[in-house]
Amino acid sequence: MENQSAVIELFVKYLQNRCSHDEVKQLLKYFETENDEETLRHLINAELNVENQGSITNSKEDAVLLKIKSALIAEIRQANDQQPGKIRTLTPRLLKIVAFWLLMSVLAIVLFNNYMYNLKKGILQVKLSTIRTSQAELKKVILFDGTKIWLSPSSTLEFPDQLIGNFREIKLEGEAFFEVAKDKSHPFIIHSDHMDTRVVGTSFDVQSYKGQSHYKVTVVTGIVKVSGVNFAKGRDEGVTLHPNQQSQLDKQSGTLKSIEYPDAQLMLRRKDGILNYDSASVNDIVSDLSRYYNLQIDLESKSKSCLFSGEFDTKRPIEIVLKQLAAAINAKVIFQNGSYVLKGGCEE
Repeated sequence: MENQSAVIELFVKYLQNRCSHDEVKQLLKYFETENDEETLRHLINAELNVENQGSITNSKEDAVLLKIKSALIAEIRQANDQQPGKIRTLTPRLLKIVAFWLLMSVLAIVLFNNYMYNLKKGILQVKLSTIRTSQAELKKVILFDGTKIWLSPSSTLEFPDQLIGNFREIKLEGEAFFEVAKDKSHPFIIHSDHMDTRVVGTSFDVQSYKGQSHYKVTVVTGIVKVSGVNFAKGRDEGVTLHPNQQSQLDKQSGTLKSIEYPDAQLMLRRKDGILNYDSASVNDIVSDLSRYYNLQIDLESKSKSCLFSGEFDTKRPIEIVLKQLAAAINAKVIFQNGSYVLKGGCEE
């Protein structure tokens, strides 16, 4: 008890800039014994008015104590260098600097502990934001970690304003191109209906519109893990994608497969409204064009069975784009009752 009183008295004296050179040495010695060190922890917390948090128990406390010790030792050495062979009272300026760093170091740890405590107890307020793009609208979003997302038309993105737990998780319905900021400690996960896409830091495109028959993930750089639920087998399935590969998830069966996709770099242009296709279903292409132009485009059954390879710049008028598509599949474009219709094609 007597020793604890001595620790408290000396600590208060230190903060009041009244410690001599020998007293600073004595304060340093108190860090060497477990009981005295614990007393100092409580004193530091009390100084910060955080008694309700108790003593610091996080593993980072050792770094704080080491910083405090280093500051005290540096103070002693500086005093000895200035006055060799003499014991001097430390200057108020030095004492204030050491006290300042002592308090700031501990405050940082207390705030971190308080953050984790509130997170575990559900006290921390996390703001969830939702961004929706209308038809014909493209939007760029930058998340709290620096991740860049280019949201395609008719898409919805939901994301938090800060890190929650060990993962960076968001939800996507529709299509978006991602450039994920690297953070190996906190993987980035995109939830899309029955499909999850998991990465660390990479660039890729996700297509997950509700009306699509297949969800697709196309990788430009890095490594991406895609998983989905196989309804027929009643279990999760997963594939690992590398650059120039694409995963395709059949929404009806849940079957997931990966294919080679040599033109993955073209996805970089897709985020800017330039659409590239390689033997794609005309039905899927028309769905894209309807979203990008905010127009109704109808197809005859013959046109639906056609496949198309080529590129469209959605900055050009829709009439020109549809004529380009119609010429490729041997169809005709007709405008009637406020909408466009593709008639014929392929077999004719």
